Amino acid sequence: MMNKFTGIHLMFIIQFLLFIVGMFVDIKLGLIFTAFVLILTVVTLVKLSEDENTDWKAGKNVMFGLFTVWFFYYLLEFFNPNNVIEAWFINLPPYVLFPLIFAFIVPIVIRSTKSIEYLLFIWSVFVLIFTLKGYWQKNHGFSDRDLFFLYSREGWRTHIIWSGIRYFSCFSDAANYGVHAAMSSVVFSISAFFVKQRWKQVYFLFIAACALYGMGISGTRSAMGVIAGGILTIAILARNWKALFTGGILILAIFCFFNYTDIGSGNQYIWKMRSTFHPNKDASYLVRLENRSQMKILMADKPIGYGIGLSKAGNFDSNERMPYPPDSWLVSVWVETGIIGLILYLLIHGILFAWCAWILIFKVRDKYLRGLVAAWFSMDIGFFISAYVNDVMQYPNQLPVYVGLALCFAAQHIDERIQLEKEQRPENITDELV
Repeated sequence: MMNKFTGIHLMFIIQFLLFIVGMFVDIKLGLIFTAFVLILTVVTLVKLSEDENTDWKAGKNVMFGLFTVWFFYYLLEFFNPNNVIEAWFINLPPYVLFPLIFAFIVPIVIRSTKSIEYLLFIWSVFVLIFTLKGYWQKNHGFSDRDLFFLYSREGWRTHIIWSGIRYFSCFSDAANYGVHAAMSSVVFSISAFFVKQRWKQVYFLFIAACALYGMGISGTRSAMGVIAGGILTIAILARNWKALFTGGILILAIFCFFNYTDIGSGNQYIWKMRSTFHPNKDASYLVRLENRSQMKILMADKPIGYGIGLSKAGNFDSNERMPYPPDSWLVSVWVETGIIGLILYLLIHGILFAWCAWILIFKVRDKYLRGLVAAWFSMDIGFFISAYVNDVMQYPNQLPVYVGLALCFAAQHIDERIQLEKEQRPENITDELV
């Protein structure tokens, strides 16, 4: 069972297959995927109970404990006077269910570096597919389903703008596409420096390049936060001044290129990314600031928020509605769960990030394992930076985000097995006898 496919691998496969099916027919992606997650979780637990080698203690970790606390707060939101039961149930998976399931299952079933590589290869296939779809949109035009989204659902308002067309591939919108592409570019580019076989290095770098192309044509500025956060995090986790210095220089170079030069501004995508570094000149950013100042007034007497799933006006029929769009996942958490919920949410994730970093820096001794898992953790840090700027906690981002955090807790147990295997090697036993 060490290197075989697990329920987590199947979840990745099914999620991306559903995404591909969604390119051709209308299906409720979130609902169907949640059903598959629950089924696979039950099947996995049954299989694990039949395995004598199952280490149940691995599932009882800090991440599981933190999200158990968040789960109880989520239950309290059910009694919010403005609560809409349908919205509460629909948002249960991304808010609570997925983090809890992955926190418990991943450290138990992911037992080797090979299992982590399997996740990367599954994800890489999807990266190729969404890159090809984005390339086709840009060079050959939109499909009938794409046009339906653009014109019948008024997607053109945010995707066909004066600065150019923002391509969205097979995602719900360009922002979701760009951020997911940036997430995958961080994971695969970092992983490429740690995998041992040359062909894997080349393949992962190719996948990272495809993802960067997708990020570029999406015109999603918040994706820059994923890249910057990823670079800085891996530089710190590397535990040496050379890597930290190199990472710092790279971030500084990117900043200077976009902030102090006009090189490449003739290209609409470079120009779009460059506008990220001049927010005070960006009309949409100024509107967001104004909206948030108005939200602050409305939120003053709502310490537990408007209710789960009610941050966007018109989605559900509630007694009170927030008239301003949140335009950010963290702002959505604030609006829906109030200042109490936001503080608890940030505290939980802050502790989680610090704990994961501590595990990777001080507990995982195997460099290859640490590098693979650090790639996912770096992506997570970058993702939550972009979550302040944009509403990116959307399908399919939730799976890689929380699996990535859970891998840190799996890594500690994998490392223990690796060290034990090293101690039991014949040459070590011979040395002891001598």
